[in-house]
Amino acid sequence: MTHSMTIELPEAVYQSLSEEAKQKGKKAEDVAAELLEMMRSDKKLGDDEFEQIANLLSDEFEKRLPADAKPLSDYAMSREGIYEDYL
Repeated sequence: MTHSMTIELPEAVYQSLSEEAKQKGKKAEDVAAELLEMMRSDKKLGDDEFEQIANLLSDEFEKRLPADAKPLSDYAMSREGIYEDYL
């Protein structure tokens, strides 16, 4: 049994879904349903599935970064850098 649902998405989210759907040769609605199913599932992910989801998340994050964003320094990511205000 399947059900129908209408949701309102920000334009950027819809465009991202549409682009991914076009690359996969699918409809945006199908890609959205696949993503929702992956999120809902309580099954343990295999390495390939985990890698696919991690790649999707990192790609989406990267798309939303400002063009002039700079990576954090090694110091900023170190234990000392993270806790410098608390030492």
